[in-house]
Amino acid sequence: MKSKSKAFPPPIGGWDTRQALADMPIENAVILDNLFPSTDKVTVRRGYTSFATGMSGNVESLLEYTGVDGVAELFAANGGSIYDVSGSGAVGAAVVTGASNNRWQQVQIGTGAGQFLFICNGADTPRTYNGSTWANATITGPTQANLIWANLHQRRLWVGEVNSLTAHYGAVNAIGGAFTAFSLAGVARKGGYIVAMGTWTRDNGDGMDDAAVFLTSEGEAIVYQGTDPASASTWSLVGRFEIGRPIGRRCLIKAGGDIVVMTQDGFIPLSAGLQRDTSQAEIVALSSQINKAVNDAVREFGTLYGWQPFIYPRGTQFIFNIPQSTTAFNQFVFNTITGAPCRFTGINAICWGMKGDEAYFGGTDGKVYKYDDGNSDGGSNINWDGLQAFSYFGSPNKKKSFKLVETIFQSDGNPSAAIEMNVDFQIKTFQGVTVESATSAARWGISKWGIGTWGSADQIYRGWRGVRGVGRSAAVRIRGSTTSARPSWIATNYTYVEGGQL
Repeated sequence: MKSKSKAFPPPIGGWDTRQALADMPIENAVILDNLFPSTDKVTVRRGYTSFATGMSGNVESLLEYTGVDGVAELFAANGGSIYDVSGSGAVGAAVVTGASNNRWQQVQIGTGAGQFLFICNGADTPRTYNGSTWANATITGPTQANLIWANLHQRRLWVGEVNSLTAHYGAVNAIGGAFTAFSLAGVARKGGYIVAMGTWTRDNGDGMDDAAVFLTSEGEAIVYQGTDPASASTWSLVGRFEIGRPIGRRCLIKAGGDIVVMTQDGFIPLSAGLQRDTSQAEIVALSSQINKAVNDAVREFGTLYGWQPFIYPRGTQFIFNIPQSTTAFNQFVFNTITGAPCRFTGINAICWGMKGDEAYFGGTDGKVYKYDDGNSDGGSNINWDGLQAFSYFGSPNKKKSFKLVETIFQSDGNPSAAIEMNVDFQIKTFQGVTVESATSAARWGISKWGIGTWGSADQIYRGWRGVRGVGRSAAVRIRGSTTSARPSWIATNYTYVEGGQL
């Protein structure tokens, strides 16, 4: 019988746990681990390198500060102390000691005296940092040691105590002094306590219409608008909304003018989530394509420390840190341009932070690591795995005998990829076959200008490999391991023989 061929693009649509295997678009993937989808290819993620050492145990907070001179600094909380980790190598003496825990929340605020970092952990007197000196905060009104969250809204510092529905706000441009109580007890219908507060910039700028959003432990988002909470003419309740219970104390992040919240119903942008009932939250969730994986993770690991949203602009990555145990972590990662998701494994990050435009994470081994640095995980292999969506190849009622598969890579070194055929929606234990080899030159029909060997370190790696598989549908799975090359999956070709009508 005459053989047929079919070509498919790579799974740039990303990881998909929402669609049934039989209905999944070919641009999506059943498995996409350590493979980051972009607009035209799927690329093995970059690795990380050891940056700051000399601590012991979990690094549970990374605290970021930028001075009036634009110089960025980074601090790590570990073992009841805070260390300056702005530079690489072994840390010096701790700049703060004697803390009851390392789980600090942070906000930076400008005052007449300069830029200040304010941090609180719900157990100790909050600390401030002005670019040269750490000091105890001096706030009157709430019990200082109980302060567990902080937010800057309309030039005022807002703070809240552990297990309380009362927020407290200071004077304009003030880091301390007398703070005024603002209770939500009469508004929050489900009780609980304030988990966090954010500022929702609905006009994508910083102006008068910025809304204050208070998130409660019971999944209520209470929204106010205005500048002065003491004046009814300049401060009013916008509404109370239900969005699903937030996960972790670091449950929200500002993304452009929006706020994205990690909830038990998924990762919800407030701009869309406040317009829907909680039963429809999945429809508008940023994580809608992988909400089954999110829901499973919340159910299994929702009480563990380490949940954190994090935006890495230089890598066009929106990272959601997901604990798997007290020592193991995954990340659900979205392309900020396309929204396509994937999963990162092998990065045991307890917390994330930025210094300038560079990303760092705190590890379980007393180290701070620089992310997106090099092609290995601290010298260890990056293991990647991709299973593209199944296809009927245009004839769902006919069996096919698959003979050959050609996966095409663009890479700066041999991708060392193994392939395996899966048929009729059966995901087999991976066996693997021989890896591809590089083309020796850029030729028409094989390479294109800009991705061949003309003045570029990257080459096109391709080669047909014999496979076995009989079924009506099929999907190729590719796996690899690298400490040097960083391959991109750019296409897959199949050759098969089609049988008669069933």
